[in-house]
Amino acid sequence: MASLKEVKQTGRRIWWIAGIAIAAVALIIGVCIFIFKSGFFYKKVDTGAVSFTMTDQMNEVVNESEMQKGYLHTKLLAVLQENRGIAPWILDWVVIPGTTRSVPGFQSGYVDTIDQILLLETYIQDGKKSSAEKLMKAIDAQLADEKGYLTAYAKVSELGLDNGSEGNTYEGNDIYEDRSFLLMEKAPASLQASSLYLRVLMDFYDKWGSEKLLEKIESLAELLAKSEGMPAYRAENREARATPIPVSEILAVTPTPTPTPDPEKQEERKLVFQEGLELPGLDLLAMKRASAIDPKYEKTYEEWLKLVKNGKVSDVLPLFAWMYVGDGNYTFYAGGDADVELVPSLYVILHLAEVGELDPDSYSWVQMQVLNTGFLYTKYNMFSGAATSEVEAYEAYPLVLELAVIKNDEALFKAAYNAMMRQYATLSSSQILHTLYRDVENSRIELRARENLLAEIFLR
Repeated sequence: MASLKEVKQTGRRIWWIAGIAIAAVALIIGVCIFIFKSGFFYKKVDTGAVSFTMTDQMNEVVNESEMQKGYLHTKLLAVLQENRGIAPWILDWVVIPGTTRSVPGFQSGYVDTIDQILLLETYIQDGKKSSAEKLMKAIDAQLADEKGYLTAYAKVSELGLDNGSEGNTYEGNDIYEDRSFLLMEKAPASLQASSLYLRVLMDFYDKWGSEKLLEKIESLAELLAKSEGMPAYRAENREARATPIPVSEILAVTPTPTPTPDPEKQEERKLVFQEGLELPGLDLLAMKRASAIDPKYEKTYEEWLKLVKNGKVSDVLPLFAWMYVGDGNYTFYAGGDADVELVPSLYVILHLAEVGELDPDSYSWVQMQVLNTGFLYTKYNMFSGAATSEVEAYEAYPLVLELAVIKNDEALFKAAYNAMMRQYATLSSSQILHTLYRDVENSRIELRARENLLAEIFLR
């Protein structure tokens, strides 16, 4: 007969074994829940993603330059996010202070929505899921309007952040702000930001897909497919006028002389308003990928493609209109002068190239500008094709780099890369070392998020 001591020992052994078994079961359940939530067993839908790869010679051009790709992203976030105390956002720009107190630094009072989406794309490419989820959640909460479109920007003061927490913030300065931001009381919906977000959400889905995210993608695609006209703005001292004439006849039309400005009406005419579909906002690849998820979007893709291709300005200037305003008509420029903005047109050109629909003349025009002159400017006259601005279009160079990669054009890539690198900070004592900068008003140096994020994405 077992002693009392043996009974107690047996009981303890049973409880010990039972405890281990319970813990093991709990661990297995926990692992199963984690795997389920991570989407390990989720069968993702094909989004029709495409990729374009740099050639060995293109990589050699980058590797033999002073570019330090590993530092660009880190330095950019340090200056435009961490030191400004605005995480998870990235600031639009910072003007770097001089070496004396008489030359202070300045910083933007805004976050540009497209910059936030590009930052999200860098997190996705780097596999930083936690950072991507945090930023995506913030975008959905604070940059979306009541219909579901993303707005063009947000004021830092309205983001609910303690902007002075790091003790390293600068004063604002309207000289360096986007003029349209300053003139608007409320941020408008942005077709370009919304369609870019659709593209980047699909990139997130391809890496960490879930049914909930797919539903979100389908909802945004549905919203964009139904878009017929959205208000858009330009900061100008002239009123916008539509140019409802066939593209083929554009050069036969004598431009309307610019009227003498009325000083009493200047204030009320600074902000140009037009309603329609901005061509840079018609992201063809995004909608084509959406049609891989649901074929019903094939019709929208075909409609967008037709609208974009018919929006070419002319044979003399094969850039693209500002927007489609309905009934076959386009507004080619904003204001009284017939000046077409280059950067929006380059986004259109890139969108066409991504889906294999870019006309040779538009591509040849870009080649000619970069290879022959080495410079790209912000505006070109739609009748003469000549540059009408002396302001360099810094954002244009990373876009041309990607265009060269898509077209496998090593000569164009090298020329555009060298042009971009003219603005690459190499001074070891510089606060913006290893980033791309701009020369701006009053002989100051500005670090802007846009071209740095584009370069970070396209040069991987």
